Amino acid sequence: MTARAKNPTLSLLLWDVALPLAAYYGLRLAGQSEQVSLLAGAGVAAARIVWVAVRDRSFDGFAALLAGVLGVGLVLSLVTGDAKFLLLKESFATATAAIVLLLSCFSRTPMVLVAVRAGSSAAKRAEIDRLGDEVPEFRRAFTRMSAVWGVALLLEAAIRVPLVYTLSADVMNALSVVLLLAVIGGLSLWSVRYAEKVQKKHTVTT
Repeated sequence: MTARAKNPTLSLLLWDVALPLAAYYGLRLAGQSEQVSLLAGAGVAAARIVWVAVRDRSFDGFAALLAGVLGVGLVLSLVTGDAKFLLLKESFATATAAIVLLLSCFSRTPMVLVAVRAGSSAAKRAEIDRLGDEVPEFRRAFTRMSAVWGVALLLEAAIRVPLVYTLSADVMNALSVVLLLAVIGGLSLWSVRYAEKVQKKHTVTT
């Protein structure tokens, strides 16, 4: 059994979140411009959407969300302004992702459920669809996960605003990266453990 089949949530986080962010921050550390780095990250996320669509005939919502966030950052990076405004642009992008995640909680397909399904094998997708239709608690668990991601990212975006206006630009540039990676890292660890617990609880062993 592959790692993807064993743990689709871990696969989701590695391919949909870690890879695009690694492309972005890796290029930034290598001295590339912000525009080039954002474009590369968005391109990796877009390539993931195409790959999943061709391979599984499924839509990768989480990859699309991250591509959109990086795209918003790319557009905002073209807007001129003072140093404080330029530092705030990451809050706009993060808040966009948070709002999408929170809005998805009011639908039958919360964003994390869509993403985990897209990152699963065909057999696992069928099992997820069955549980989603037959076990309301299963779907509510992924709604809860989407809500946690949305609230955490919204708080991260809100916390960034006062920090931008109280810390120097040099300090905030470094702290901004650490803050975002810490939030995503914490959410990722919690998501993997929580999703494993949910799937073990509801999956029927054959």
